[in-house]
Amino acid sequence: MASITKVPSGWRARFRTPDGASRSKTFPRRADAERFLTSTEHSKLTGGYVDPSKGRTTVSGYYETWAERQPWRESSRMSVTSLFTMHVLPALGGRPLNTLNRGDVESWAARLPLSGQTARTAAQYLSTMLEAAVDDGFLAVNPARRAKRPRADSEPVVPFTSGEVAALRSAAPDRFGVAFTLGLGAGLRLSEATGLTLDRIDFLRRQVTVDRQLVSPKAGDCTFGPLKTSRSYRTVPLADAVVEALARHVEDHGTCSDGLLLCCDDGRPMRRQHFGVIWRGLRSQVGLPAARFHGTRHTFASTLLSGGVSVAAAADYLGHSPAVLLRTYAHLLPADHDRARSVVQAAFDQPPPESSRVTRV
Repeated sequence: MASITKVPSGWRARFRTPDGASRSKTFPRRADAERFLTSTEHSKLTGGYVDPSKGRTTVSGYYETWAERQPWRESSRMSVTSLFTMHVLPALGGRPLNTLNRGDVESWAARLPLSGQTARTAAQYLSTMLEAAVDDGFLAVNPARRAKRPRADSEPVVPFTSGEVAALRSAAPDRFGVAFTLGLGAGLRLSEATGLTLDRIDFLRRQVTVDRQLVSPKAGDCTFGPLKTSRSYRTVPLADAVVEALARHVEDHGTCSDGLLLCCDDGRPMRRQHFGVIWRGLRSQVGLPAARFHGTRHTFASTLLSGGVSVAAAADYLGHSPAVLLRTYAHLLPADHDRARSVVQAAFDQPPPESSRVTRV
């Protein structure tokens, strides 16, 4: 039961929290204590009450408990942890949760030294965490819920030219060449390529099954993990040239631990970090400082679409939905101007059937 009593320092307002704990706060005037109790009782009735002790929890303090219970894949956990430790916590980690407002979030997001899409992702994860803080009773409202986020203006994807592919292949270490075969010939992502084992290749049916990826943490052993999305699980048909290249690689280099095709010279799995060192050296050597291995996947998509493979089929082979594929690669679809003209022309040239002709009298 709420009450107000006179004390030497002023007027003490006593109340109970929704979970039954007793709380009090002292004010110099009785009117202030009455207003506080009225506001507190209203927030309890409307579900907006937040225990002041919880609200004083810092962003860093809440992040630790929130992150521990998230069911992320290991690769996602590494990515989110990196965003928070490098960009969220240094700026906001020491702030009590109940001191954050929309302006703070927008100002922080606007100053992020990241690409538009990455900055937008960081802001989304912060909002997700603060939404959980609301559900856990640490905040009354999420200050990031309606905050403006960085624009994610991305440049259209550009596939490698045949000259660039030839230069990269020529400069690549012999054992590393299979990475280009898997990226250009099957559209595999980096972690899918480093995690591909021989038993996933069906040489007779000329196809590869993509159902896991290699997870390579900065510390600890590499492991196989689930793919990015449910659509990422797929079977990709292989051209004869790709099958032959994979067979030659196995004949020349064999496989390493667990049957992996792509591995280090000492037979160990190729971690993402080691792959990055080799890749950066290659692109520097051939004069493509901004090139990413993911560009081989874009090149695979361009080859499919420019060759007339349907959007639905190409989406399946890439592990996308047709909507995502069109949003990403629509500019690579061949123009059908001549075909459109011929189809409409044929419709105009075709005489109407006899039954549809109107006889005027």
